[in-house]
Amino acid sequence: MFQIFKNAFKISYNNLIITTPLLLFLLILNVYLIIAKNAVKVLPSTILFFLTLLLMTSAFLAGWLYMIKIAVDNHINNNNKQDNNTYNLIKEFPVGIAEYIKPFLGFTLLYILFADLAFVTTYHIGLKFIGGIGVTAAQFISATEAPVAMQSFIESLTKTQLIKINYWYLLMLCSLQLFSLLTLFWPVELMYSTKNPILAFFKSVKIVFTKPQVILLFIGINIINFILMIFNYITMFNPITYFIMTVVFFSFIVYIFVLLFLYYEEKIQSNSDSSTNSNWEE
Repeated sequence: MFQIFKNAFKISYNNLIITTPLLLFLLILNVYLIIAKNAVKVLPSTILFFLTLLLMTSAFLAGWLYMIKIAVDNHINNNNKQDNNTYNLIKEFPVGIAEYIKPFLGFTLLYILFADLAFVTTYHIGLKFIGGIGVTAAQFISATEAPVAMQSFIESLTKTQLIKINYWYLLMLCSLQLFSLLTLFWPVELMYSTKNPILAFFKSVKIVFTKPQVILLFIGINIINFILMIFNYITMFNPITYFIMTVVFFSFIVYIFVLLFLYYEEKIQSNSDSSTNSNWEE
């Protein structure tokens, strides 16, 4: 397991070009959201806004994840040696869009749908077993606008309300972690196994139940993420260190997907192929 984490870092470091589309996409997305904020006022423009956002996201995922797949394939085919033509990966971005745009359109829509269903289900479970907090959504949103407002908001709550908030936080955290675990290999399955997003989802869920060792992978990712969050909080008051941690954060996003693709190829797909060959020989 440790070797996979190490090799994923090596692939990410040797193929820093993979970070470029991610940064450009987030930059374009940010500019688009700022422009659209003032333009979206009527229903037709709202529909156009969401359709454009859907196409942008799907196209990016198709091209970017295909680049990662090629980088991992090159690493394995070169027997873990560095590929000197890593900058050629950028040429694979439009290839990925052309081949996978339709599957990722379905993936993006279904992901939003399933995430909403998970949230609604968790919300109703919370209402049934924890109960309401006695705070409106408007009050909570206004409290998050500034640290002083949040402090005043917390001080105004009773002990019972604080306990309920902790229970709600724990419930939402567990729900988010479970959803993330079940969908961990969903986009990877779209690249390797099937272009049907629904079938890819069930294959991702099946991996969790048939190969429970992926839970260790998931825990490892969360530990690294937690460490980075601590460093990010410590350095956020210094502009230079905060900028460095922002770069590290984007690199970590790339690392996660490289890790998932590499793990899938070495621990899931290879084992499946070995099993198939073994059965054929018998």
